[in-house]
Amino acid sequence: MIEFRNIHKAFGDNEVLKGINCTIPTGSVTVIIGSSGSGKTTLLRSVNFLEKADRGEIILDDIHIDVEKASKADIHKMRQRTAMVFQMYNLFKNKTALENIMEGLTVVKKMPKTEAKDKALYFLEKVGLLNKANSYPSELSGGQQQRIGIARALALNPDVILFDEPTSALDPELVGEVLEVMKKVTQEVNCTLVVVTHEINFAREVADHIIFMDNGVIVEQGPPLEILSNPKEDRTKQFLSRYIAFTEYNI
Repeated sequence: MIEFRNIHKAFGDNEVLKGINCTIPTGSVTVIIGSSGSGKTTLLRSVNFLEKADRGEIILDDIHIDVEKASKADIHKMRQRTAMVFQMYNLFKNKTALENIMEGLTVVKKMPKTEAKDKALYFLEKVGLLNKANSYPSELSGGQQQRIGIARALALNPDVILFDEPTSALDPELVGEVLEVMKKVTQEVNCTLVVVTHEINFAREVADHIIFMDNGVIVEQGPPLEILSNPKEDRTKQFLSRYIAFTEYNI
């Protein structure tokens, strides 16, 4: 379980998160949607302190952190339990696909190289890129690089995987391959997934829970059928109208 209690974050005079309160159940697939600038990525990055919130509490199972008092040990514990899939892949350019996945296993998990290699090869196969094990990022498409990023996250065996708009930097024809791998992940792994995305159809197909954010607050949240097919708030309807046609009938 991830719980946010009264999370606030500002960049200068710009208040990005305005007292977020929500709970993400263990083992769920939670999708966060909203316009650019709504605060969804900042909220996601606050989980593992890639962005440090200004005040509030973040709870991950038995880890309970007051963000104002967070120590290096607290942050390390949180990062040990989470993995991130970044918008821009964040692969080491001077390392092969295999070495990119092994890096976290040998450096962070202190795993022997032979064991790390076997595990990295296993997850390369899972994302359909075993034949690219010795390729460098410059030799891979954006979709392939993102799939390596997903394999890297999976290999760490985290309690939580955080996806930060994983398809937004891809050419349209490459989006599908990454979404297919993500769908496979949701079916096979036993961890909590939190996904910030604009891919509404993906949210409809795989999410257990959807959070709609706007202007630093949670406007509405609930099951996909409720949020995407029958949103209660006008702001949610306005946002979703770009993707979904709503028709109101008076009988």
